[in-house]
Amino acid sequence: MSRLREQITIDAPAQEVWGRLHDIEAYSTFMDNVERAYAPSSDRAHLDVRAGEVQREFDAVLTDRGNEQVLAWETQGSPELKGTLSVRSLDREHSQVQVQLEYEPESIHDAFGGPRGMAQVHRIENTVRGGLEQFKNLVESER
Repeated sequence: MSRLREQITIDAPAQEVWGRLHDIEAYSTFMDNVERAYAPSSDRAHLDVRAGEVQREFDAVLTDRGNEQVLAWETQGSPELKGTLSVRSLDREHSQVQVQLEYEPESIHDAFGGPRGMAQVHRIENTVRGGLEQFKNLVESER
């Protein structure tokens, strides 16, 4: 199992950032490769993802630990992914978002093809970092 942890500081209060993380339909605006996302229920998300020429749909089970400002998720089926999105208040006007991701490299390769080994790790790291930057820009531009 491979693990990735990334974080970013956002110029917005934690409660505002926490609210934006719950807008599943907006995920396609800041997550590369996500073409469409929606929440069929309060504890599930559905994502349509495209990587290169390959398109996949998958569902994720969500566990909202609002008192800790942690949104945990795990996909059902392939690709095998699980992780957390957490928000921490730095002060009244700044917060930190942290993404933790666990994945099986072979599952990612089987689902989407593409590189293997370190090239795959770099691609996933760059995708997560890019998503965080885009999320930061989205939240800060709406203030």
